[in-house]
Amino acid sequence: MFIEPTVISVLIAKFKGGSFKNIGNVNIKGWYLFIIAGLIQVSLSILKKIDTYWSNYIITEYFLHIITITYFLMTLTILMNINKSYMKLFLIGVVLNFIVIFGNGGKMPVSLNGIEGIHKEVELPNREYDIKHVAVNKDTKFIYLADIILIPKPYPLPKILSVGDIFLMLGCFVFFQEELNQ
Repeated sequence: MFIEPTVISVLIAKFKGGSFKNIGNVNIKGWYLFIIAGLIQVSLSILKKIDTYWSNYIITEYFLHIITITYFLMTLTILMNINKSYMKLFLIGVVLNFIVIFGNGGKMPVSLNGIEGIHKEVELPNREYDIKHVAVNKDTKFIYLADIILIPKPYPLPKILSVGDIFLMLGCFVFFQEELNQ
């Protein structure tokens, strides 16, 4: 999801005279909270892989709470750095994704048919350790904030995005524009 905005933004920044040296000067307060949130989410996938009574119990009983904590950590980091314009975009993206995820039990609904097929029930491909996604169905809440924006082939990196993802991608783009061109 971040490959395209990163590559395009870096190329534009370099064309405008930006320098990779500036990345070393980036000051993000509480950056480690992003890392902790990511590690917690990866840990949930590892717990699923372990597939024991206790790992399944933790995932079944505490999944929504754990995901909520990770979004809290990400939001806290963003708010600590809200003076940066890209953090405002990140905040919008994180909040929009959190609304749909929280409203659907901690999982992001995905429409494999994209926006045209959001009212059809479809099966997600069985990705062995993916515990953060669920197929869109008739009970999906906040469906227009879900992963319903299809970017199909022949695009070289096909994907399904949410509105929140678009704001996160814009935040990534602006991050490299601002930080490389200081």
